[in-house]
Amino acid sequence: MECRAGRGAESAGHGRQAGRVGSAVMRALVAMGAATAHHVRALEAYSTPLHGSAVHFALVERPDTAFDEAGPAHAGDVLVRVHAFSCNYREKGRLLQAARRAEGGYLVLGSEFAGTVLKVGSAVEDLRPGDRVFGDGAVDATLAHPGLSTQRASQELQVLPRAKLMRFPAEMSFAQAAAFGVGAQTAYSMVRRLRPARGAHIAVTAATSNTSLFVIGALVARGHTVHALTTSAAAVPQLRALGVRDCCVLTRSEAADPLLQAYLAAQGIEKFDAVVDPFMDIYLRKLVRHLRRDGSYITCGVYQQFSEEAPDGFIDQGLPLAEVFSLIVRKNISLIGNNLGTTGDLAEALADHCAGRLPIPLDTVTGPDGLADFVQRTWLASGRHGKVVFEYGPGGPANMGSEQ
Repeated sequence: MECRAGRGAESAGHGRQAGRVGSAVMRALVAMGAATAHHVRALEAYSTPLHGSAVHFALVERPDTAFDEAGPAHAGDVLVRVHAFSCNYREKGRLLQAARRAEGGYLVLGSEFAGTVLKVGSAVEDLRPGDRVFGDGAVDATLAHPGLSTQRASQELQVLPRAKLMRFPAEMSFAQAAAFGVGAQTAYSMVRRLRPARGAHIAVTAATSNTSLFVIGALVARGHTVHALTTSAAAVPQLRALGVRDCCVLTRSEAADPLLQAYLAAQGIEKFDAVVDPFMDIYLRKLVRHLRRDGSYITCGVYQQFSEEAPDGFIDQGLPLAEVFSLIVRKNISLIGNNLGTTGDLAEALADHCAGRLPIPLDTVTGPDGLADFVQRTWLASGRHGKVVFEYGPGGPANMGSEQ
């Protein structure tokens, strides 16, 4: 795939004038409890039980947004129309809190988006209307806004700092771009910080998770030997197709340790050289004894970010934490925490994708009239392979290009 600059033709009607974007409203996906749902006018709605709580999702209309192109308040900002968005795992905890909140209210959802530039502030010189952009979640210490570009990515109009956007090529669809940023940036940061030696045997846990799929792609692109750890036997053919050496299937009904020992023996290796793990509360206690002396273990998060209905025996398997910490010290293991990545990590991932080295794991694309499918595939479905993306249809906010 040859990528070209994601620029669009600058259309008339985008002069640097102050004013609101349109004359009416914009859409957004929200989550809430029952008390709030009764008072919300929804374009589309779907309700489902989630971890013991009834969660109500709705596509709603929100007030139009103002953007003063000439004013100092928006000098470094960009107005973006969102064409597609997706949600991430960590949002499940936030939406559950919103559904359980006694005082009511709703939460606007979305962690990733892809869209087009509508207008730019007076100090923005390298973007123009029509450019295709997605979020840059860089956590560089020098940035005024480290972290995700927005936590309300489903909102159809976004006013964002220029530093939190990256242009993407026309060969990349909006749905692909809305499934790319967080997973690719996190994966490339972890691989960069892990610094695996050539020939290293690297275990990637939760191999069907979005982040791990990007990690596998990044490692395979660099010629590393990857061992995929998964609880889904059905996913093994797909994982092998990505270029992993083999898959270790950990079943929830069996102890993990004998399965790991048998897998290592079958592969002819004593221990893993490194581990990349998105859920350290599940895997650290299981894998630390199977990591070599002076090995590295990098992780970007935990699985239990919300209350479970019942204890999970698989999660609780493994060594006591005191023994885990003791082994980390005694074996000189490097334990690394990772949060997102840098702009350079995201740019490198995008370059690899453009060169055909990094596939984008995209499970499903849905849109208006597909809210139930979006919620089910994002948070409830098993056997998902990649991100689920919600794509707004043509049209968008009323009179979006006009000034008032």
